[in-house]
Amino acid sequence: MNTKQNTNNAEIKNNDWSKREIGALWKKDGPTQKYLSGYLTVDEFGTKTKVNVVVFANKNKSKDTAPDFRVYLSKEAAKPATSEVQTSAPQKTSKVQKTEVLEETEEVL
Repeated sequence: MNTKQNTNNAEIKNNDWSKREIGALWKKDGPTQKYLSGYLTVDEFGTKTKVNVVVFANKNKSKDTAPDFRVYLSKEAAKPATSEVQTSAPQKTSKVQKTEVLEETEEVL
């Protein structure tokens, strides 16, 4: 009976942690330093987006209040996003940068 109770408690804890998880990081060995690489899931108005990040130790830490680590968008994530947009021909789609799409939308309005 005690084993069954411990199993149920572990399942409850695992469910709680899985509901709170917002990403994952992996240790990597770079040419000059070790770092973390992974993703964070960002919830913007009910739409979840996966953002790739890298984390480096703060080598320029000058005082105790400075952060120990810095989080950056990974190079792949920092590139301008592309999306498929319907062109004037109903069967064709082309990839354009989102900024171009926004400009075209503003002209129509």
